[in-house]
Amino acid sequence: MLGDLVKRLVNGVVFLLGSLAFFLVPVGGKTSAQHVVAIFSTKPAREAAQAFAHAAQDLAREVAKNVERAKRAPALPDAKPKPASGALR
Repeated sequence: MLGDLVKRLVNGVVFLLGSLAFFLVPVGGKTSAQHVVAIFSTKPAREAAQAFAHAAQDLAREVAKNVERAKRAPALPDAKPKPASGALR
């Protein structure tokens, strides 16, 4: 139990240091966070994000349509399994 606590504490400290480095330590002229922002703010990245959003909306509409169709479909009767014909050999 104490080992798990120490392990979680160490993991938390490592995560905190990594997060601080990501936002505060410059890599070249910018921090890693600034590099990520620069990459995702390019025109191709914005176009890709719009394309993904459009595809997600189309998928959501299709799923909603299928759910509504399934709700309107008549319920299937409870099918009872038929006994096997013939004897097992």
